Amino acid sequence: MKSKLKYLICLFAFLFLTACGGVVNTDMSFDDSFSGSRVMTYTISNSDYTSYVQKDLTTVESTLRELCPQDIEITSFNQDDENIVVVFTISFISEEDYKTKVNNILSAEGIDIVPNVTFLKSDAVFAKGLAYQENFSSDDLLKWMRDGIMGNGFVTSSYESYIFSSSYISLIINGEEYEKDASMSIIDVNTAKYLPIDSVEFDTVLNKDGTIDRTIDVNIPDSTFVKAKDEIEQFMASRVGDIGSGTWTEDASIHIFTIEGKGLGIDECKKMTENFTGKSVGDIVLMTASELKASYAEENSTDDDESEDSDSKYYTLAKQHIFYKNYFWSENIDLEDYISNRDNCVRFNYFVNPQNGYEGIVAFDDNVSESTDISLNGSDGDSNVLLFSGYCKSADLNVEVNVMPSVSKYKHIVDITPTGNIKRNITVVFKESFNENDVKKLEEKLKIVFEKTKIKLDKIELNGSDLEVKISSNLSVDDDTKMWEDATGYSRDSTNLDIDKKGYFVSKQNIKFTDDFHHELFTAGDVESYEYRVKNAGKPIRKSGYISGGFDSAEAKFSGNDFVIKGENVVMSHYKAPSIVSVRTNYIKYIILTIVAVTAIFIIAVLLVIQIKKSKKKVAKSGNSVYNNTQADAVFCPHCGTKNKSDDKFCSSCGKEIS
Repeated sequence: MKSKLKYLICLFAFLFLTACGGVVNTDMSFDDSFSGSRVMTYTISNSDYTSYVQKDLTTVESTLRELCPQDIEITSFNQDDENIVVVFTISFISEEDYKTKVNNILSAEGIDIVPNVTFLKSDAVFAKGLAYQENFSSDDLLKWMRDGIMGNGFVTSSYESYIFSSSYISLIINGEEYEKDASMSIIDVNTAKYLPIDSVEFDTVLNKDGTIDRTIDVNIPDSTFVKAKDEIEQFMASRVGDIGSGTWTEDASIHIFTIEGKGLGIDECKKMTENFTGKSVGDIVLMTASELKASYAEENSTDDDESEDSDSKYYTLAKQHIFYKNYFWSENIDLEDYISNRDNCVRFNYFVNPQNGYEGIVAFDDNVSESTDISLNGSDGDSNVLLFSGYCKSADLNVEVNVMPSVSKYKHIVDITPTGNIKRNITVVFKESFNENDVKKLEEKLKIVFEKTKIKLDKIELNGSDLEVKISSNLSVDDDTKMWEDATGYSRDSTNLDIDKKGYFVSKQNIKFTDDFHHELFTAGDVESYEYRVKNAGKPIRKSGYISGGFDSAEAKFSGNDFVIKGENVVMSHYKAPSIVSVRTNYIKYIILTIVAVTAIFIIAVLLVIQIKKSKKKVAKSGNSVYNNTQADAVFCPHCGTKNKSDDKFCSSCGKEIS
C-alpha cells in the first residue's frame, strides 16, 4: 500500500511538471466582519494529465485527501472535457480565525512565517479607501503537496519550480472585487489615500487612590493640517465625548489635539478611550493583586504544576511589594482610524507616571510575535516616562502596576552584638499613602508574612495622613538572611558577617560586614529623610573608611564608633549594599567589670553599714545595763519623788517614811 501511495504521488508530481503545468488561481472573499473563504483552484489540462499520469483520477483524489491538512478542505475534484480542476478552500469566521488556520498550515509545513494580515477599509479623515495585505502566498499554503512529492524523490529537483504556477489572485470584499498586481505572489491591494500624522500618544497615570488621569495627544504636521483643516478639526471634535475635554495647541510645525480626563473611574476611562478610537476597547481591566490571584486560580484550578508555579511567583511578587498598592492593568487600543500611511500603521507612544512600577507585555496588531516585554521600576520624577512605543494598528497591553508609596522618614538601626547576632530596628513613616482601610489590610498581610519568622511588627499606626511602621528583629546572621529573605521575597545572597573573635569578654573584634538589605521593600522612590546606622561598628581599618555601598545622594562614613549613611531626598532604588571592615573595642567587657566592681563595692558598703549598726546596738545595750544597775542602787520617795539611797527608810527631803 505504501509503495502504491508513493507511486501515485510520483505520478501526480509529473502531472504538475508538464510543459504547461498546473495553474493555481486564488479568490479571497469576505465581508466587513472578516467572515469568508480563501479558495485556491488548481487547473491542469486533460492532455497533460494523460501524458504523465497512469492512474485513474479517483485514486489520485484519494491520495490528495489523505495528505491534505485539516484546516484546508478539498471542496471539489472534477474533470470535464478539457481540464481537471481541484478546489482547495480555507473557510473562516474572523480575521483571528483565518490567521490561526493559516498559522497551523504553515507550521505543519515547517515554514517560518508568522501570518500577518492587514485589513483597512476606512472613511476616516487620515485614510480613505481600502488596503489588504498578507505576508504569505498560496504556494506557501500548498507546500504540503510539493514536499510530499519531492521528499520521496519522485521528481528531480530541476523540475520543482514547475509544480505550481500562480496566474491570478482576486480579492472580493462585500461583493466588490479588487484585483492585485499579477506580478506579485501575495495579496497586496491598496486603493487608500492618506494624510500622514506624526504620532498618537497616551499619557496614563494610575493614582494612589485607584483613579486614572489620562491624556491623549494626536500630533499632526502642518503639511497635513493645511490640506484638510476643516475636516480634521471636525473629525477630532467628534472624538471628544462626555468624558474629558479637547483642545488645540501648536508646537513648532506640529498641530496637537489633546483630550484630557482627570480622576477617572475605570468605566469613565474606557468611555473616553472608546470615544477617541471610535472602536470598542472591550473591557479595560483594573484588578487588585488579590483579585487577579483569585481570578487566575479559578481559571487554572486543574493544572496543579502551573498553579504551584504561579503561586510561587505571585507570593514572591506580593511580598516584595507588600507596602505598595498592586493592580493588574489590561486594555486593547485600536488605532485604525488614525492610520495614515501605506504601511497601514501609526506611531504610538504610551507614557506613564514614573512613581509606579510596571511588569508585563504589550502585543501589537494582535500578533504575539510582535510583542515587547515591559519592565519599569518605580522612581520619583516630575516628567512621565515612556512605557512602550510601537509602529502599529493596535496595541494590547497587560501589565502589573505597583503604585509606590511616599516615604518621609526611613531610619534603620543595626546593632552587631559581641556574639555575632544582628539586631535591627526599622522605623518608616509613609506620607499620604494609606487610609484606615489600607492600614487594616496591610497589618494583616504583615502579620502573615512575619508569622513563621522571628521578625516583629512593633507598631503600625495612622497619625492623620501619615502611617508609622516599626519592625524589629534579633537574629544570627544566617537566620537574619533567611528570615528577611522569606518575609520580603528579596534575595540576600551578598549578606555576610565575619567576626574574628566572638564573646562578651573579648577585648577587640575585627568585623567584616556586608548588609544586603533591600529597603525598596518600603519604596523605590525618594525618601525625604534617610538614615542607616550600624551602632558600635568601631573604627575603619582602611584609611579611606568603608569599602563600598550606600547612595550617590547620601553621605556614608564612620562617625564616632558608628557607621552611618544619611541623607535627604534619597532615591531608594539607587542603593548598593554597604560593606565595611572595622575593628572595635568590646566595651561590654569593661562595662561588665565595672558593674561587678560597683556591685562588690556596694555589697561591701552594705556589709559595713550593717556591721556599724550592730556595733551601735551593742554600745546601746551596754549603756542601758549601767543605767539599770544605777537605778537598782537608789530608791525614790513615793511622796515627793526625791531620790534616796536604797537602804534609807525615811526621805531625806520630806522626812516621810519610804515604804
